[in-house]
Amino acid sequence: MFVKRVQLFVTCLADLMHPKAAIAAVHVLERRKVSVEFPENQTCCGQFSYNAGYHHEAAILARHFLTVFEAGTHGESPDIVSLSGSCAAMVIQTYPQLLYEDALAQGESEDVAEHWKQRAVQLGERLHEWSMWLNQHCPSAPATTPTIPVAYHLGCHMRRLLPGAQDAAQMLGHYGIEALEPDDAEQCCGFGGTYSVTEPVISTTLADEKWQHIDQLRESTGALCLTSADLGCLLHLKGRLIRQGSQFPACHVAELVDLADQKRLSVEQIQAAGLKGGQ
Repeated sequence: MFVKRVQLFVTCLADLMHPKAAIAAVHVLERRKVSVEFPENQTCCGQFSYNAGYHHEAAILARHFLTVFEAGTHGESPDIVSLSGSCAAMVIQTYPQLLYEDALAQGESEDVAEHWKQRAVQLGERLHEWSMWLNQHCPSAPATTPTIPVAYHLGCHMRRLLPGAQDAAQMLGHYGIEALEPDDAEQCCGFGGTYSVTEPVISTTLADEKWQHIDQLRESTGALCLTSADLGCLLHLKGRLIRQGSQFPACHVAELVDLADQKRLSVEQIQAAGLKGGQ
């Protein structure tokens, strides 16, 4: 019997580029008796358009997002879990003012603009990044198995815009996973949404610098893979690895927890999960 209920915000990157992260996340939640609902009409949260300066287009997607995740709640307000920290930050931190300003820009009244803003605030209170939600609502007893070291990347949006994000890494320790941050961990990986497209030279340089620090961590601790709760950062860093011909695995935190649940947290299984590109 399920004892909790959540709605899954799968995010574009999980849907199109790393579906195994979403599958793993659902498996982990269901093992903890969490009923997972998937609103099928969900689309992009609008972060890509917003970052590119197309705020009205982002607001259209934001209105759609609210409508989709408000529907079907039957008077209840289930939590919404997101598989990418930056997408969670977009909804929680950016939506209220974005929708308020867009409504006024489109000639709607102050009351209508305030209405959209309050709807965004209320929905943002329900939305959580996946690993943060798991850490808070499904605590696990400390692991008794040997600790497996991994390189952990906490994305800029999670680090700066989601209070408590640092604690989510501690959750991995309960499953025998030691999440280690490299030196200069607060430096951007270079993804930055559209920034990686508009400024490829700088973006690539930042990624290479990030990997230098991860390689140093790998040499000093024996870290077995790179993991992150932000799929944009993971996509960017893993893409750089592939272009350099590296076989160092990279996977979403949900994939590691899923392996730990199944007692398959081994070098071989981590490599298999991290080298398949999430497909």
